[in-house]
Amino acid sequence: MAAFMTVLESDLRALSAEARRRYPAVKDAAEHAILKVSIRIPTFLISDCSLFFCLIGDLRSMSSPSEIAHNDDILRIFVMACEAKNVKLSVIGLSCLQKLISHDAIAPSALNEILSTLKEEYEIKDRVID
Repeated sequence: MAAFMTVLESDLRALSAEARRRYPAVKDAAEHAILKVSIRIPTFLISDCSLFFCLIGDLRSMSSPSEIAHNDDILRIFVMACEAKNVKLSVIGLSCLQKLISHDAIAPSALNEILSTLKEEYEIKDRVID
């Protein structure tokens, strides 16, 4: 699981770097997700310090594919990357969607959105090739 989370964090960093100026919404979302994926909250802080939760707000650590599946934020970032209509962002987004699916990090309720995104990407690429 740790290897998957490391790869996910690396992909989010690549997405953030690629989106930097032309796609600030994608960049900001990727950076927020990096915090969610990379933050490691010691258990003694969870039980002893309510102030800690006030400071971090919704930045709860996601450390497994099942936790990612229960949070649509990560999925939305990669869908946003595909919708940006930029080849490099789309490649990163599609690659990450595939990784999320293969690691069961996608909720079954999100599959329709993923299939719709894949169909749109295929249609765009098909029009470009013709």
